[in-house]
Amino acid sequence: MSVNSTLEKICTSLGKNNKPTYVVMAIATVKGICRPLFTMMDKKENPDTKKYTAIREGLTEIIAIPVYWASGEIAGKLANVFAKPKNFMDKTLYKQYKNNMRTPEVVKAFEDAKVLAENNLPKMNKNLMFMGVCGAALFVIPALCSVAIKPIMSKIQKNNSKKSLDINTQQPVERPLNITYNPDFQKGENYKYLNSFYRGTNSGMKVGGV
Repeated sequence: MSVNSTLEKICTSLGKNNKPTYVVMAIATVKGICRPLFTMMDKKENPDTKKYTAIREGLTEIIAIPVYWASGEIAGKLANVFAKPKNFMDKTLYKQYKNNMRTPEVVKAFEDAKVLAENNLPKMNKNLMFMGVCGAALFVIPALCSVAIKPIMSKIQKNNSKKSLDINTQQPVERPLNITYNPDFQKGENYKYLNSFYRGTNSGMKVGGV
């Protein structure tokens, strides 16, 4: 099997079974991996700021992935409600059909509506899934992130502040200095003593009573 045929088979399979939820979940996964990595690679940013931002970005996408899936699947199920023959029939004809007035005109209208409903079910399913993930991105995910991430990040900031405070408030260790001040020294027989006080004779005039 050639490379082209294999690639064509993969693309065809993905095209048939693809859903909006899969696309959005794949994007969220890539963002959850790459954005924190790129944030931590920024050498110009403060380390604490990088760490805070990377954790927040990662948590956001971790929350987003299951929400996208759930919102898309729930919205897609609504297609079964809308893709019914009665929604593709004239109201009067459908009322006659429900009342067992099965004239050829009513039966034909119902059969045509049934075919339309079956043909439109996959399209409606995909469209409603897309609307579901859009609604999740606009409303559900921001609300959940506000509720879930804010306490987590506040706790992380509190722990970091506590550690920083503990480091800054540590008392320096006092170490005795083994240095003795001695103003007198002698550097050989030819040198005189140097003293911090005058060693001259006590004879002569005293000034100031000293």
